[in-house]
Amino acid sequence: MPVTPAAIDDAVSRTVAIAGLAGVALIHVLQLPDAFSETFYLGLLFAGAAVASLLVATALTRATGRGVWTAAVALPALILIGYLLSRTTGLPGATDDVGEWDEPLGLASLVAETLVVCVGAAVLAAGRAPMAAMRAFPGAGSARQRRRAAALGLLDGRERAAE
Repeated sequence: MPVTPAAIDDAVSRTVAIAGLAGVALIHVLQLPDAFSETFYLGLLFAGAAVASLLVATALTRATGRGVWTAAVALPALILIGYLLSRTTGLPGATDDVGEWDEPLGLASLVAETLVVCVGAAVLAAGRAPMAAMRAFPGAGSARQRRRAAALGLLDGRERAAE
């Protein structure tokens, strides 16, 4: 079976997103002691961010659907918003980080989260997420998905002929 450009794009996008989400999880685990010492709920949010990042990364190893990519964009985007709020207005009961823009782990987290948001947004904007597996592996997907992909012009000539 030939490797298509879509399959390569899919593999690279998923690998980058998975690595970024793993980085987000690791950074938040490393920050757990400080987060819990500052405010208990902040520690819970950090633990939740780490677990959710690993769950979304795991989902990306198995699926390339729009829902998985939406989660891969939404989770780090929400974490970024939390970071920005913690550095500008502060969070309820947690104002120690206001103005602390140069913390190394915080900056590393910003980079990882932004990377995942950008890659995921690009995948979603290209509209290739739901059909990537069908282009990469001819014959994959339900008959309904393949008909929809063919109607949208997402399959190449050989795959359309198989319809």
